[in-house]
Formats: sequence, C-alpha cells, structure tokens
Amino acid sequence: MINLERLEKICSVCGISSFEQEVGRILTEEYESLGIDCMQDGLGSVVAVKCRDARGPVMMVAAHMDEVGFMVESIDDNGFIRVRPVGSWWSHMVLGQWYTIVTKDKKKYPALMGSMATHGLPEEIRSKTVSMEDVYLDLGVKDREEVLSMGIAIGDMIAPWAHFEVMNNPKYISCKAFDDRIGNYIMAEAAERLKDTAHIPLYLANTVQEEPGLRGARTATEAVHPDIAFAIDTTLAGDTPANHNICSLGKGVVLSMIDSNSIAPRGLVRYVESICKEHDIPCQYAVFNKGGTDSGNIHKAFEGILNMTLSIPIRYMHTNHSMIHEDDVEACIRLICELVKDMDDEVFHRILNNECK
Repeated sequence: MINLERLEKICSVCGISSFEQEVGRILTEEYESLGIDCMQDGLGSVVAVKCRDARGPVMMVAAHMDEVGFMVESIDDNGFIRVRPVGSWWSHMVLGQWYTIVTKDKKKYPALMGSMATHGLPEEIRSKTVSMEDVYLDLGVKDREEVLSMGIAIGDMIAPWAHFEVMNNPKYISCKAFDDRIGNYIMAEAAERLKDTAHIPLYLANTVQEEPGLRGARTATEAVHPDIAFAIDTTLAGDTPANHNICSLGKGVVLSMIDSNSIAPRGLVRYVESICKEHDIPCQYAVFNKGGTDSGNIHKAFEGILNMTLSIPIRYMHTNHSMIHEDDVEACIRLICELVKDMDDEVFHRILNNECK
C-alpha cells in the first residue's frame, strides 16, 4: 500500500536541478527518523548509509532529486518573464500551464505560461509547436518594477505547479516530478522496510543535477565507491493512444536493458530476473536506446561498477502532470529489499562471472 502522505510530500516540493536543497532536507528527515545516518557530497546529493560496517559487497541505490523546470532568464518592461529550460521540455506541453517561481528568500509566486491567442492564427503557425524562445510567464502584474518589488530576480527557480491527485482507479496517481521523486520515495520506503534487517553495506544516494547531465551520480559514486549499484528512475509507458512501446502501467518494475548511455550487464540482468521469479515480483522490460539515467555515470566510475537501472513506467514524463501505478512502485520496493537481503560475496562474484541463469 502506497504511503500517499510521504509520496505527496516528496513530490510536491519545488526542486529543479541545482535547487534540490529542500528535497534533500525532507529526505534527510525521513532517513534520520528511521535511525539512518546521512551524509552529503560536494554537489549536494544526500546519501543515507545503513549497515556501513557490515561484511560483503558495498551496494549503492541511486535516484535523482531534481525535476525539470526553468530559470528566470529576463524580465521585460511590462513584467513578463522569459524562461530558460532546465532539462528536456516539449514546448507544446508548457503553454497555458501553471508554474511556481521561488525567490532566493523562499517566497513563492504563481505564474501562468502564456502564448499567442489561438483565434486568428494563420495555419502555418497553428500547425507548428511554438519555439521555447517565444514562451513567457505571466504573473498578472503591471510592469517590471512590480516584479522586482516581489523579490523575483534573474536565475530564480521556476517549477511546475504541484497538483497531487489519486485517480478514479486509486492505483493510478498523478503529480509533477515523479521523474524521479518516485525513486526517492521508493528508497525511503525500502529503508523503512529494512530498518531492523542486517545486510551488506547499503548506500541510498539521492542525487542532484541528473536532468542536465547525470552530474550528482558521478560525485555520489566517487563518495561511496560501491561494488554494485542500481539506479531507480522512470521510463516511458507505451500504453496510451499517443505512445506505443512494450512498457505499461501496472505490469511491474521495469528492467532496463539499454538506453543512450548504458547497457545492463547480462549477468546482473539474469540475477535480478531470478530474484523477481523467486519472490513473485512482477517485472517487465525496456529496450530503448534513447534517454538515460544515473547509471550512465555510475557504471563508468573507478575500474567499472556492476550496475543497471530499475524503472517505473510513467505516462506524460517531463510535463506538469505525470502518472504512475501503485503496483509498479510496490514491485520496485520489494525488489530492492530482496536484492539487498540476498546479496553477499558469493552472489556478487557469481554475477561478475556471468554464472547466473
């Protein structure tokens, strides 16, 4: 059963790349309430540490805290704000949507993404998506001076407006920032379920700046130096009239075989499959050569890290209102817990030697 209060708290906070501090504070409180120590790397990734001195291979599980958003780029004389995307956006999806501007003093202001009026548009414009250079935020103010008096400045964070909704079938949930706050939620839940369990050294890395280039994954991996690692992230669901692929909501955790910057080792995939089969954990597969996750930097660190990505299928990724399914989240939590409990030196070397069937 999903903890809706915890999920909403983690997802609703504003935290685009380089502004993840409030997300990190919430997650630190979650881990410390379980008696789990936290540390922070130089970029701001929050790493919870459990069973630090235990024997066995060091495992790291990573999920990024940042969400896609914008920064204030300029403010014109009439008080309209031009924006600079942080992360990948499709301009078609941002027009007419609500956003939150957060100032350096933590003041929050609502703003509406404006566009040309639809009436009277010539066909050659109507049939195209608007350039991101042409979108702007409308605060409903008189002029630039009024914006400045609110404390809004160049470089301030602009995050999607939070709207948490349990859908008509309550297993379906919609909110902003599921990419990848759902991964942070999964790690917090796994930490709670493993609270009284002895196991190998486990590091839960809540990373920063994934969207602009997997940056926190690199520094967190350097700080932890794991032997084996799993990145938890989201992947595109292809079960709508608009998107078609082999992943669907409600069919289990996704074992990601390949993306644009990593390929899962065969031995590790076979091992994870065996854990899913042994514990009746539903799983599905992604074989997409686009997109990427923290795995892209994790697996290349040091002499090479045994690593793969576990994903949650998501509809409407990188929009203000994405959607996930409770059963997929539960499957991922269970899988992480079983992987942690099963891992030891013998299992690790079997995976390395590609001896898992």
